[in-house]
Amino acid sequence: MKTQNNFAKSFFDHADSLMIIVGCDEIIYDINQKGSEILGYSVDEIKGKNLFDFLVPQEKKEASRRFFHSMLQGSLRHVHSEYSITTKRGEPRVLNFHNILVADENGKTTGILSSAEDVTERREKEVASKDVERELKVSLDYMLEGCQIIDFDWRYFYVNDAAARQGRTRREQLLGNTMMQAYPGIEKTELFTHLRNCMNSRVPYKMDNEFVFPDGTRGWFELHIEPVPEGILILSMDITKNKETEAELKNYRSRLEQVVNQRTAECAQVNEELDHEIEAHRKADEGLKLRTLILDNARESIFLINTKGDFAYANKAATKMYGYNLDEFLNMNIRSLLKPEETPSIEPIISTTLEKGELLFETTHVRKDHCSMPVQVYFNYVKTSHGHLIVVISHNQLQDEKNPKGPC
Repeated sequence: MKTQNNFAKSFFDHADSLMIIVGCDEIIYDINQKGSEILGYSVDEIKGKNLFDFLVPQEKKEASRRFFHSMLQGSLRHVHSEYSITTKRGEPRVLNFHNILVADENGKTTGILSSAEDVTERREKEVASKDVERELKVSLDYMLEGCQIIDFDWRYFYVNDAAARQGRTRREQLLGNTMMQAYPGIEKTELFTHLRNCMNSRVPYKMDNEFVFPDGTRGWFELHIEPVPEGILILSMDITKNKETEAELKNYRSRLEQVVNQRTAECAQVNEELDHEIEAHRKADEGLKLRTLILDNARESIFLINTKGDFAYANKAATKMYGYNLDEFLNMNIRSLLKPEETPSIEPIISTTLEKGELLFETTHVRKDHCSMPVQVYFNYVKTSHGHLIVVISHNQLQDEKNPKGPC
């Protein structure tokens, strides 16, 4: 018996957890070295003290009541309890007590033998974990992206407000219900095939899904499907406006392509017409050059004048016959070829030509060197794209090899 007592005493003193003996009067009769280290007091400072003096004030009353209730049990039993204590240095610690009620040989309860484990760090981690979980839940609740957790029975385990809004419903109508109850027929969709694959194979998936609502309207959502311990997590972003914008841009590009093709065809036609016009102008220009060549090599003096009598053209024979070069002619009027007293006659001549189309008459012209010469003049009225012109053909009636200029 003595050996057993020595073994028990040795175990009590050297245990790696707090060991303490408390009487029915709540007084500490003994505590081991580990308990002394945890509390920060020496063994002698602890013995004789009330057990509940070491507890935080808010737990003393309830702990004392439970202790008193255990003493009234009057039978040997195991009692677990967890209390917060304050060490000598003022540090809070959480101890998980395993209490054994001790009775004497007559069965009367005499106190408790308790072992206690310091679970402070574990409880702090649990509190921190709960804080993180609570903060995460708050973040999920208020995030703009929809978030749903579907359990293995296809019931909504969690739904945030954004996901409920996207589904045009309320969280309360989804939580606890299956997806099939919330959206009948969803199990027949391509979306559900990917959800089932993620649920069974635990493989994530990303997709753009067009969802048809019960009222027949449609919405587009970008979905990220992930396996989680509870089942599957669905993160959703409403991209309906983006899809509508893409559709509008596609239609715009299609319309733009049609317009471009139409304009291209029109431009090709215009280019073809322009080529024909250029060719016509080229031929006309060649014709004009040919006519100019013919006029320049004519023996008769030929002029072009407008309805005011201003020169627009003079051939080489005219420059030779009258002594003026082409630039001088282009800055002159036909009246310059008449004697001053005869200039008024030009107006009726032009009017008659415009009226009858042509006119032949004889008159006297004056050269640059002031020599006079009798001429026979033919006026012919023509219309061109540049306006109304009169062709004037002048013939020197006295012209011969000996006297080409006529008398002065």
